[in-house]
Amino acid sequence: MLGWMRHESEPDLLFDVMAKSDPVPSTFVDVDGLGRDYGDNTALESLDLKVAIGEGVAFVGQNGSGKTTALSMIAGRLDPTRGTVRIAGKDIHDRQVAISVRSMISFVPDAPALYPDLTVLDHLQIVGFAHGVENVDDRSAELLTRLGLETRSHLLPRELSRGMRQKTQLACALLRPSRVLMLDEPVSGLDQGSRRELFAVLSEAKVGGAAVLLSTHQIDFVDGLVDTVVVLDQGSVAKIGTYGEVMKDGVVRELGLL
Repeated sequence: MLGWMRHESEPDLLFDVMAKSDPVPSTFVDVDGLGRDYGDNTALESLDLKVAIGEGVAFVGQNGSGKTTALSMIAGRLDPTRGTVRIAGKDIHDRQVAISVRSMISFVPDAPALYPDLTVLDHLQIVGFAHGVENVDDRSAELLTRLGLETRSHLLPRELSRGMRQKTQLACALLRPSRVLMLDEPVSGLDQGSRRELFAVLSEAKVGGAAVLLSTHQIDFVDGLVDTVVVLDQGSVAKIGTYGEVMKDGVVRELGLL
């Protein structure tokens, strides 16, 4: 069992939900008419979505469907052409409040972005220092063990497989205080054992008080993990609903997602 799950008998949580004492709105992530164009090309037509703390959302689709575009705009890493994203009631693209809003988000990109001259443990220590994490050594050790990185903590990124680099980024994202955990194609490069561990980690992050948003083209991975599945096709929302509702619709098979 992960240390960041909420249990009355375990007051020291590894998964640090920031500002626990603050009132939490029923809709923590509010996406309204979000879209992005590149010249005459539409990367994302229009997306409406509401996510509460403790809920999970999966953006599912083939390459080029708009998954990364949607996540990047929700995380505030890409400006929209139209629409708004509000995190805890604040517009993440409003420059006056952007820094404070983005501090609520841990984002794990598709391509592992690590410092070439820092070890796995170095990355965790820097993240812990930057975000004022208490007991960073203990929390780092537990994350390294849970993610299967304890014997690789001294290695540099070039000495790691892609899956291990992805796990290092995930460990950094889980270490820092946040309210929203976002992952772009986190399943890519992982073997079956690592997939199961990732599923467990994300499930427990939800229980620990985070909203989890991820993208994948492997729809089977999100069965039992998320509350809402958004199926994207060439920038348009083809279907949105629970996993069961989406799977009953022929669009999933038509798009080659099975």
